[in-house]
Amino acid sequence: MQNSSLVKIMDLALKQSPRPFERLERGKPVAEGRKAVAALSENELGVPNSPTPSLIQGALYLSFDCFEEAHDIANTHEGTAAGNWIHAILHRREPDAGNSRYWYARVKLPAKVSAGIGREALALLGKMSALGLDSFTRKMEKSKQWEPEAFVDLCDEFRKKDAQTPAYKTLAAIQEIEWRGLAEWILSS
Repeated sequence: MQNSSLVKIMDLALKQSPRPFERLERGKPVAEGRKAVAALSENELGVPNSPTPSLIQGALYLSFDCFEEAHDIANTHEGTAAGNWIHAILHRREPDAGNSRYWYARVKLPAKVSAGIGREALALLGKMSALGLDSFTRKMEKSKQWEPEAFVDLCDEFRKKDAQTPAYKTLAAIQEIEWRGLAEWILSS
């Protein structure tokens, strides 16, 4: 991730206000982000002639709530772990929990990536006491892995609740951890 254009866009994604990942469902696309991601060249995105450039674009579009653009990329890469993962996140935020679980069942993440996201999520859960997230915490403690299907169910349950509750804020922060894991994994592939 040494490319300065890509770093600037990822920084924009993480520092925008309000941030799409503060919500458990998609909102209106961020026009500035959409324009910045669309303007990236293959050389700025990664290795030319590989799937990495469009997949990192898909991940970036996710961070700006650009559903259609990210979905088109996910469809192009259907059947790959990264394409299926983008699909899963998109549909979780759509919100379409059943469709999201369908795609998560097709994501074959390397154990190291899943464990890393799980560790980060558990560290956050340990810092933020939130009612209603205990069974999710226990499940990840037991598996030592990211548990995306359980996460989908929690997001589906809490998305209609007050966004100021600790549980909602924790889930929102965890989805950003997952997004960073996706982007880092794509860039390292």
